[in-house]
Amino acid sequence: MNKSVGRAEYTLITPGVAGKPPTIEKKVMGPNAAAGELRMLFVGTGIWKMSRLLPEDLALGITPEKADKVGCLIHEIVVPGFHWEDHQFLTKEKLDALFEGGPDKEEKIKLLASHVKKSG
Repeated sequence: MNKSVGRAEYTLITPGVAGKPPTIEKKVMGPNAAAGELRMLFVGTGIWKMSRLLPEDLALGITPEKADKVGCLIHEIVVPGFHWEDHQFLTKEKLDALFEGGPDKEEKIKLLASHVKKSG
């Protein structure tokens, strides 16, 4: 039984290798496979990820009677196991370094900066 509920947009940032810039992908987790939504997503090691509710879904919750209909519950399975000491949040400094020297650096940083952990 799948207990995932709602929809969310995942942004995946894969660091560049061999002088190539990082890649940014967006995937929508949700029940509508015909619209390209995914029920499962594999995210490998070393890939930064973030999720958010979709703006069109948030717009549905602007009335009190619909506010409780907006949200998303996603299950994650971490292998071989999750340890907080291995976890890192992306900081502004790491974001700058990730896109250093790449094309459209400022545009990409502006797009992502509000989602990184504040330093200090």
